[in-house]
Amino acid sequence: MTDCCLAPVMPIPAQVVLAGMAVPSRLLLIEADEAVATALCRGLGRHGWMVLTAPTAKAGLQLQTEWTPHVVVLASDLPDMAAGRVVARLAEQVGCVIFVLSGHEDDHLRRTVLDQGAHDVMSKPMRAKELAARLRTAQCRLGQPATAQERLR
Repeated sequence: MTDCCLAPVMPIPAQVVLAGMAVPSRLLLIEADEAVATALCRGLGRHGWMVLTAPTAKAGLQLQTEWTPHVVVLASDLPDMAAGRVVARLAEQVGCVIFVLSGHEDDHLRRTVLDQGAHDVMSKPMRAKELAARLRTAQCRLGQPATAQERLR
């Protein structure tokens, strides 16, 4: 597990306000490519997300149960589990936004992960700014609050 923005924290509901400031939304990034994970973590952190990363599906699923993220973003090419299976397991948590990042155009993969419960599929490479915008939209559709920084814009 790589923690690129904060030390591991205890789960805190997103709507909690501490010292007059809203707690940022928690995002779990499951990505085996360390360079991609680092770039996305930094970019999403600048958009107000509290990000933890995991290099494998197994590590990500463990973090998902311990940390209870609001959003999970995962690569389609994880080394230890098919993306559709990971999405199905993640989708068991009600209210969790799930995005899949794909390094290639594969209609079958897109249909599979969407049918298993993913909210969107994006092609790599993508800009963190666009990903953050799509994540905010998905959160709003599920009734989740936007990140503290995004609410200020």
